[in-house]
Order: sequence, then structure tokens, then C-alpha cells
Amino acid sequence: MRIEENRKNKRIRFMGIENRVGMAHEILEALALYGLNIITMEVNPPYISVNVEWPDIAWEEFKKYMMKNVKEIHDIIEIDMMDHEKREKELQTVINSMNDGLIATDEYGKISYFNKKAKELFNLQQSDISKDINQIIPMSLYNPQSDVRDKDGLELNKSIRGRKVNLICDIRVIKNGLGIKIGTLVILREMSSIKKLMHSINRPSMVTFEDIIGQSSAIKNAIMLAKSVASCDSSVMLLGESGTGKEMFARAIHMESKRRNGPFIAVNCAAVPDSLLESEFFGYERGAFTGAKTTGKQGLFELATDGTLFLDEIGDLPIHLQAKILRAIQEQKIWRIGGERSITINARIISATNRNLLEMIKQGTFREDLYYRLNVVPIGIPPLRERGEDVILFAKHFAQEIGKDMGKNDLCFTEEAINKLLTYTWPGNVRELQNVIERAVILTNKTIDAKHLMIDDKFKELNNDHLSCRYTSSRENSEPTFPVNLPKILQELECNYLEQACKKYNSYREIGKALGISHTTVVNKIKKFELCK
Repeated sequence: MRIEENRKNKRIRFMGIENRVGMAHEILEALALYGLNIITMEVNPPYISVNVEWPDIAWEEFKKYMMKNVKEIHDIIEIDMMDHEKREKELQTVINSMNDGLIATDEYGKISYFNKKAKELFNLQQSDISKDINQIIPMSLYNPQSDVRDKDGLELNKSIRGRKVNLICDIRVIKNGLGIKIGTLVILREMSSIKKLMHSINRPSMVTFEDIIGQSSAIKNAIMLAKSVASCDSSVMLLGESGTGKEMFARAIHMESKRRNGPFIAVNCAAVPDSLLESEFFGYERGAFTGAKTTGKQGLFELATDGTLFLDEIGDLPIHLQAKILRAIQEQKIWRIGGERSITINARIISATNRNLLEMIKQGTFREDLYYRLNVVPIGIPPLRERGEDVILFAKHFAQEIGKDMGKNDLCFTEEAINKLLTYTWPGNVRELQNVIERAVILTNKTIDAKHLMIDDKFKELNNDHLSCRYTSSRENSEPTFPVNLPKILQELECNYLEQACKKYNSYREIGKALGISHTTVVNKIKKFELCK
């Protein structure tokens, strides 16, 4: 059998004795005497492979010559690819299948390699090899001559073939065995792909309307209205007391909408410190202020692009920020702090509040124009006391879920427990009910009785009376009775003042001002003491 003999190159494998000393030398010598020019050679026992320039000679004659002159050769075959070529091909396939763009440079910042994604992003051609990397990455972000450390999260905005592309750039310094820089690897990711990744991570926490518990007409009407507006992009305002499940409704609306594959970004406006609100919503450019990240930061409006931005406790936004948020919603553009260009956004707004915004408008603490921009479709979420038998549905659901976590399965309620649940007014709504059921599950192993449901107002009255007596006693008696548990007394005193302030004031900021603490501290302490605001 004769193989094509006029090929320019031929890859040949010599099969022989494994680890045979001198075999490679004898093959090289025989090839040289035969007049073949060797391009590459691999020694990979039990075979040796060569890539040679192949003249117009007979293959069978060549085989006879080589096996005669190198006795240890058992067989000679032609191969399609050398081992190192196969490894390079596999690596090339892997690199080109990546969603990240890769650009390698030498120690001087000259491009030495780029993968398929980088070629697509920047329309690179083979002629771009040896060009300066700063033609792609501005020297203000990266100077290959002076930067000798890895960098992460550099934000790069490019106009590529008439399309604005936002990229995140990581740079890795390549060093030799002596620790000397010999090049760099530039990794480029499209911001849109990062957002998709974030969304895929958060997606398991999303809920649908089927996850909302309730059979009462009040909750069914709310669900029906929410479903009807989910498919459009109109702004929705969820109105209801704290603990009624407004965020669950917001997530369900998002999952029912055409934006379901986009991000859902939730922010509690009351929990963000005043000094950080603007940077959180709009982001900032690198070096915009002292302490700013050197890479800059995206704001919530940017992160929510093509998805939904959920503004919880919207009534706690300070008045100066309301104007900027209104402008962003109207123009669908934002300006980062320290930025010189506008950034187009595309986020649906769902807001929620437990406050009377119309009263706040009269008081001048909430902008009327922002209210009407957000309140296109108002949806009232009914409190638990108006949902009748839904109380028992929730109680059984929580008992099953919490009991499973604690290894207490098949928990049931006595008739007295059910009556107690139905006659309580639930000022803290679903959140309070969940806490009550959790305490009850802790106190029992099988049956939840009325005595396990610590929900009577008498408990609060008892605690308040006990605190009042102890506090009065400590003020009236110059010599208190020792020993005392001072940390517990102070905690009870703190809880009492916080609870009274919650009843008197309408917002976390007002409560914080009255108590001399920040509104963020108020939010944290309300969670700590399980108070309902």
C-alpha cells in the first residue's frame, strides 16, 4: 500500500522498544542520511514521532530503509497529528468556546494571542498581533509598562461597531520561574453575561403566584389584580402593613412578566444609610470620592436593567433623593457620581410601603410627582386579620416547614389552638404568625396546644409591668438590691422605648431621631427584638 507521496509535510511515528537508550539519536541520524529535513520531533516512549518535509519519494522504500538502519524499530506509521499538536488543538477548542474574551501580551504589552470571543468583541484580525494592548484598554486603566500586579474589576466602556458595550476586565500578570514578568493575560467579560449569572444564582429564591398561600376572597382579589398587570411594564405600588408579604407579590409579578429572565433587584430604602443612598442607587466612577473603589461601582438602576427594581419602604426615601429617582425613571437614564456620561437604563419599578403617602405629600415629606409616577397600579395586600381561614393555612404550612427542619414531623393543632389563632388580631401579620409557630414547635414534639401559642397581649403587658416596676425601683431607691442582671435590665429598657417609639412615629428615621440613634440601628434592633413596624 502506498500513501500520498507528494505532501509537503509528513508526520511519522516510529514504534520501538520503550526507554531504549540511543534510539532517538539513531533515528535522527538515519533521517539526516536519507536527506529529510526535520521540523519537529517528540520522544514519547514507546514511540518517537517526527514531522518532516516530505519529498517525492516512495513510502515503502523509506520504511525498509529506516527499519534496516534502526534495528529497534518494530513498525512505522503515518499519523495525522503530533501529540503536542493534538494538545494545542484541544486547548484551542476549550479557549475558543469560552464566553470570556482572552488577550495575551508579551512583557511590553504587545498582543501575542487572542481567542474567538475577543476577536468578536473588538473585531480583531491576525494583523492586530503585535499591536499595543492600550489600543483596547486605555492606559488610564492599565499601563503594562508600570503595572506589575493583578487587577480585578476594571470597568471598560467601548463602542464596538456602533454598539455600546460595557465590559469588566481582569488582568493577570504572567511570570516565569524566577518571578520575572514575561507577559499579561487580559480577561474580558460582558456586563450582560455577569448580570445573567447573578440572576441565575438568585433565581432559586424567586416565587410565583402559586407560592402565595391563601384561599380568602381578599387575597384572591389581590392576586388576580397582580396577575393582570404583570405582563405590562407599568409601575406597581404594593400597599399593606408590615409583614403582609409585599416582597413575595413583587417577586411573583416579576416571574409572571416578560422580564422573568432578567434580574430582580430588591432594596429596603429604610435600611440604607443616608450617606450611601445616592451611590447605591446610581453608582459611582472610580476615584469619585475618598474611599471609592478604584474600579467604580454599578448602581441598583444599572444592575436591574432588563429586569425589575423593587423599592421596599419607599416612604423612607429622603426628599432630596426622590427628585433624582423621579428623573431617572422619567428619562430612563442615570449619571453615576463623578461620571461625565449618561447611562441608559431599562428597569421596571415595583415599590412598596406601609405608610400613608398621601398624608406625607400634605406634610411635604414625599413628592407628589414621584407618587403618581410610582402609583400607576396600586395593589392593596390585605392584613392577616382580614383573611379568615388563611391564618390556619399559614399556621399548618409553617408548622410543617419548621417542624421538618427540627426533626418534628406530622405536627397537629388542637381545637383550642386553632380558636386561639383565629381570635387573635395579628398586628405583625404573617411574619408575627411565623414567629409564634416557630416558638410553638420548639415547645412541643407532636401536638400544638393553646398553651404553646405565646400570642396573648397579656405577655406584653406582663413584660412592660415588670420592666416598669424594676425601672421605677432603681430610680426611687438610692441603694438597689444586688446582685442584678444589668445587661438584661438595659435590654428590656431599650426594647420598651423602641416599642413605644414605633407606636408614636411613622418612619424609621423619625424613630431614630427621637431615640438619638441612626435609622439603620432602628431597623436592626426591631429585627433583634422581633418588634413589628
